[in-house]
Amino acid sequence: MRPAIAVLLSASVFLCLGFGCGKEGGNRTTKVSSAEPVMQKEVAIPTETATTASKRDSNVSLKLVPENPDALTGLRAELAGCPPGARMVPENLRWFVNGVETGGDKDRLQGKYLRRDDIVHATATVSVNGEDVSLESPPATVRNATPETVSADLSPLAPKKGEVVRVACKGRDGDGDTVTFRVRWFVNDKEISGETSETLSLKNVSKGSWVHTEVQSFDGIAAGSKMFTSKILVVNAPPIVDRVKFTQGEGSVFSAQVMVTDPDGDPVTIQQKTLPEGVVLSGSVLAGDLSSLPPGTEAPVVLRISDGDGGDIEYSFRLTSSQK
Repeated sequence: MRPAIAVLLSASVFLCLGFGCGKEGGNRTTKVSSAEPVMQKEVAIPTETATTASKRDSNVSLKLVPENPDALTGLRAELAGCPPGARMVPENLRWFVNGVETGGDKDRLQGKYLRRDDIVHATATVSVNGEDVSLESPPATVRNATPETVSADLSPLAPKKGEVVRVACKGRDGDGDTVTFRVRWFVNDKEISGETSETLSLKNVSKGSWVHTEVQSFDGIAAGSKMFTSKILVVNAPPIVDRVKFTQGEGSVFSAQVMVTDPDGDPVTIQQKTLPEGVVLSGSVLAGDLSSLPPGTEAPVVLRISDGDGGDIEYSFRLTSSQK
């Protein structure tokens, strides 16, 4: 009887191992089956990552910056959509202007190679994950280079009322266009309407006024940069002797009126510095008798004329005894 019992126990063990035993066997089977989806998800992660990297690599491109270049800015080449580790091989970057290969400087094409309306593109070899990829940029059209105002200076630096002030301008244009200038004149920070030339008459500008200009370059296509000049002060103008009006009296008696004006309208005084014997000054009139002078003798007259504001001048002429 004991051997039979042993056989039966062995059969029971075989059945439990092959098909599961009761509730506990079912639970173990469930755990094994639920682990299978988890293992599949872990396997799918590398596959998904590889697909993303491949898609990212296909988006690597070569672009030109800026998109609207001119002959002053030039261009540079940049990579877009780069995966980590991607790099451009500088020695394999090539520049083309209107279809003709042109020398560049590493990743940059200088403006000196460019003119308005040129069409530029570049090609390059890029190393992506150890593999070389050939790229070509979209074309870029070179736009008009706006002119630049380089300098603007006024002269003279200490003008007087009635004089003419001039502005001297310098400019440059990347396309080689002729540069002209638009000028605006200001007196005491107020624009003088209608004054747009490179000169300004100070006929109606009083001393003590400050004058400056704004200049803007122009290349015939577009206006460029602006620049203000320094301000200059209109200084006091000295008196001006217009002429001496002589009046002959009897014999050697005469009178002479000194005709003086002051550009600033200042009151003028006349003082004697040197007068011949027998000649006197009263206000702006000289009067005297030259009979004491030998015939043909010249006598100097030197006058000091002042406007009371630092505008002092000396005026001289000669009297002769033959004057009638």
